[in-house]
Amino acid sequence: MATITVAGCGHGGVVAAIKLAEAGHIVSVYEKLPRNEIGLSQCDAFDYDTFSYAELPAAPYFKRGKNMITLIPKSDSTDPLTIPAPENDSYIVDRKELINYLVELAENAGVKFFFESEVTGAIMLGSRVAGITVGGEKIYSDLVIDSCGVNSPVRNSLPDFVGVNRGIDKYDILYSYRAYFNKTQSDEPRYPYQIYLHDDGTVGFCWLITEFDKTDALICRFYKPEDSEILETLRKLQEKNPQMGTELLCAGTKNIIPVCQPLGKLICDGYAAIGDCAFMTVPVKGSGITYSFKAGKMLADCIAEDENCRFDTESLWGYQYRFFKEIGFGACRLAILKNLLPFLKAEQVDELLKEGLIKSEELNSIMSDKAEAIFSAKGVAAIRSKIKIAGNNDTIKEILSNIVLWIGKFLVTEAAFPSKYDREDLMRWVKRYNEFFASIKRTD
Repeated sequence: MATITVAGCGHGGVVAAIKLAEAGHIVSVYEKLPRNEIGLSQCDAFDYDTFSYAELPAAPYFKRGKNMITLIPKSDSTDPLTIPAPENDSYIVDRKELINYLVELAENAGVKFFFESEVTGAIMLGSRVAGITVGGEKIYSDLVIDSCGVNSPVRNSLPDFVGVNRGIDKYDILYSYRAYFNKTQSDEPRYPYQIYLHDDGTVGFCWLITEFDKTDALICRFYKPEDSEILETLRKLQEKNPQMGTELLCAGTKNIIPVCQPLGKLICDGYAAIGDCAFMTVPVKGSGITYSFKAGKMLADCIAEDENCRFDTESLWGYQYRFFKEIGFGACRLAILKNLLPFLKAEQVDELLKEGLIKSEELNSIMSDKAEAIFSAKGVAAIRSKIKIAGNNDTIKEILSNIVLWIGKFLVTEAAFPSKYDREDLMRWVKRYNEFFASIKRTD
């Protein structure tokens, strides 16, 4: 039996806490928000089967999502592109309801929660994380699970030599505004789930989803937008979509969403990162609930195999290995494709659509969290054929050529992932992994 501290009340951390408490460990969760304020007041995609994966009783409140996504071009002369719903239809869950449900399961399993307790950093003893600081108090434990989100103070306080932390680049995160407005008419719009690229693709995008009783607006930017810009974007959405009212029903909140590859190193002695802290989100969607759930179960399984409760990098290696093999490398593929957005302008997307260089089935694969086909020999050959079709459009040819180059470099990087734990091999691979992604990102 060990003493385990979870920093932050993220989904993955709480799932791990449930499984570890059920196994007999002493588990405590420290969260800066009050109990009634945890969770975002918004709904997001979630794979219902994840409950079975995590061996947890399923929450009862789910509904099917609107998955017929339509990409709206900037120019009226370019036809919108509708992406068929994937076969494995996803569900939508209220994030606030879900995290409160998980907290109840955790409390029933014996997890102790300390709300209104802000985690401020890690306690280091040599190369080992020995606990966390909460306000001015030091909380020691055998293992720290970092579930503190994108800007985790625990991860950010780790020394460079442990190899976990890395800088967050401008195009690694999106600043979002999410709000639900009233629906002003009963007629359903032609496109119930619309995605609009901003005039400059390097800036971001927005969506409007029309439900039977409300409209769901999301605005995302690669920089922190002023309130005036958010209001103007909402006005334009309402102008283009008469079903979108002006009465704010709920949310109206700002958040930071990671849209990048997972951390290259999730673990060090006495420490494991999970959830948004480890950038475990679907890079083209932003929602990471499913990834985090599964990672929580993987981490708990790995800890169960550590009979001596060493919780060092070697004994936690199984968690890192399994995550990358089952989830992480798939997320990396999506992150590579996401990296096209900062290089594109809306006009160039229009050109790709007009020339038939973007296919609905290709986007369907990406939106279904699967990009393996694009990274296959057949997929690369298809991209090369698109380069020929692009003709004299040098910008489009350069973008497509970059994809081929990125795919080749990534597959070599993935193949170098250690098959077993060796400290020097792991550190070399993490350096190579970080350098690859740094090389493909826009840097302005």
